Amino acid sequence: MNIKGILRSTAAKIIAFAGIVGCFAAAVIIGENAIAGCGRDGMIYQFETDFSQSSYMAGQVNNTAVTLEAALEGGISRQEFEQQTRDFPGSYYGVMNGKVISNAELSDSATQNAAFYLIARPDDATQSNISWYYMPFHDEPIDDSFDDEPTDEYNVRSDYPLGTVIRVCVTSEQAAQYQEIWSAQRDTFAHTICIVLTLTAAALLLFVYLLFVTGRRPEDEEMHLATLDRLPVEVNVLLFWSALGLAGGLNIALTAEIANGSSDMIFLLMPSVAFLTAAFAFALELTLSLVRIVKNRSFARQCWCVRFVRWCRRGVQESMRKLMHLLTRDYKTRNVLLLFFGYTVVLALLATVFGAEGGSFLAFVLGIAWFLAAGYFLARRIHGFERIVEALHRMRGGDMESRLTDMPEGVFAAMAEDLGSLGDGMQAALQNEIRAERMKTELITNVSHDLKTPLTSILSYSDLLCQMELTPEEANDYAKIIHQKSLRLKNLTSDLFDISKVQSGVEQMNCERLDAATLVRQALAEQEKAIQASGLALKVTLPEKELPIRADGRKMSRVLENLIGNCVKYSLHGTRVFISLAECDGQAVLEVKNTANYEMDFAPDEITERFVRGDAARSTEGSGLGLAIAKSYTEACGGAFEVTVDGDLFKVRISFPIYGL
Repeated sequence: MNIKGILRSTAAKIIAFAGIVGCFAAAVIIGENAIAGCGRDGMIYQFETDFSQSSYMAGQVNNTAVTLEAALEGGISRQEFEQQTRDFPGSYYGVMNGKVISNAELSDSATQNAAFYLIARPDDATQSNISWYYMPFHDEPIDDSFDDEPTDEYNVRSDYPLGTVIRVCVTSEQAAQYQEIWSAQRDTFAHTICIVLTLTAAALLLFVYLLFVTGRRPEDEEMHLATLDRLPVEVNVLLFWSALGLAGGLNIALTAEIANGSSDMIFLLMPSVAFLTAAFAFALELTLSLVRIVKNRSFARQCWCVRFVRWCRRGVQESMRKLMHLLTRDYKTRNVLLLFFGYTVVLALLATVFGAEGGSFLAFVLGIAWFLAAGYFLARRIHGFERIVEALHRMRGGDMESRLTDMPEGVFAAMAEDLGSLGDGMQAALQNEIRAERMKTELITNVSHDLKTPLTSILSYSDLLCQMELTPEEANDYAKIIHQKSLRLKNLTSDLFDISKVQSGVEQMNCERLDAATLVRQALAEQEKAIQASGLALKVTLPEKELPIRADGRKMSRVLENLIGNCVKYSLHGTRVFISLAECDGQAVLEVKNTANYEMDFAPDEITERFVRGDAARSTEGSGLGLAIAKSYTEACGGAFEVTVDGDLFKVRISFPIYGL
């Protein structure tokens, strides 16, 4: 197996898929283990570049200051304050109205020398080297927002006594243990991030590989869809986000709790990771399913939104087409509608003027009644006219049996009766024509069949005479002429029998899946000796891939034999014959072009009739049935046969729908 086959094999795809899922699971486990390891001490490290910028320590100082303000104001008791700040590693001092709460005597200078400090006063003389979220002695922020950076958009309260102050700080010695934890967590996360990035890069490489090979198989270049690919695109996307959203949300919530120190929930970590990995694997398969749909060019067909937009667009186009048809072509209906709408506008204007002049309400009601009656009468007449037009269209299409009933009295009823009589007459004439054509076909078939037996005897005896030495010498020539004419008569009889059967519908077509390119190659191989002897140069253009059609192989071989034989017999010596096969708009199109050795003064639609020859002066070759048989067989197999004449260029075009589209 070559490299392409190995890369497209099912085993390689499964390994790549498992590798992506494994990299994801490993990355999640490593990341969450790092977070769980930090959960014992809390997330001290929060991705700062230096410990002096620690958000955790800033939060400790700020929360202690806010809690101290509440204790000074009497919002909480001293015992409750001490309970809430029992884990605070630093020092604090607060005084208000003679009430002092502190664990150390702090001055402004001593506070400012600490690694993290906050000094708050009611006069807005706040000093701090931390990022704070809420400042003591201030109301809520004006914009009611909370940012990571300090804001000046605060309302300062003015109902505090003089001398009120809050000092909170954490010295370098007090923060030393936290700095050690911060450094350890930083190293852990740096190592974890390196591993996660490596796993992510590997997963991305495998994912890119799957993007190229998904839906492909080693044995062909076709796109193979799976059962999951039958889902509409919207359902696929909904399942994707539902699976990842549910599993990811639960995992993030659990990780946040563990990061906040909830160590009693660590036992749920592995089940959460397993659930998230399963959801990721399902989402990955949904993604590959979308990729296969796009590569198969069926995205628009399976997307409800696109189909709805296309449906709306078709509706608008159809409405516009009908409107333009009404305004440009169907002039009778257009004129009637324009007159009616003009009459409506005039009536509305008159009714408005009449009402404004103080006329009676009864006259206005009578006008409306007259308008409705006229509208009903007009609608009935338009409907009758449209039904007459539809009946004429059906008759033109061959439906002679439909009859119009419940027509409005008057001219439309008379026209409907005349159309019915006309349909009966045309139906009778058509039946007579069909009967005559059938009798003619049966006559040709029967005569051709009856001629076969005596022709066989004539051919046999004339062949024996040709093998004997007859006297006088002229008798040998006579025997050869009899044999040649008998062979020509046999071919003519056979052709008549074949075309009569196919045109009468008696011939059975055994249609099956065929490769059009293979049919052309076989026909050229069978005519190779005749082509070489003719001195013609063939320019053949065939596709490399298979071009499947549904047809009868024996009949299409006969068609190609007749076409190539005509080129050999009737092409100008030394010219080129062009034979091409290609796919065009879902059709397999075969074209055969040659330069005739005679003047073509016939119409293209006449040459395919029975007993019609291109060269009317020719009497020694052909029966005038070759193209007629080719056209009949092609159409009986479901194809189209077209002849084009351009000067001395004779072109035949055969087209079949691509099988399987």
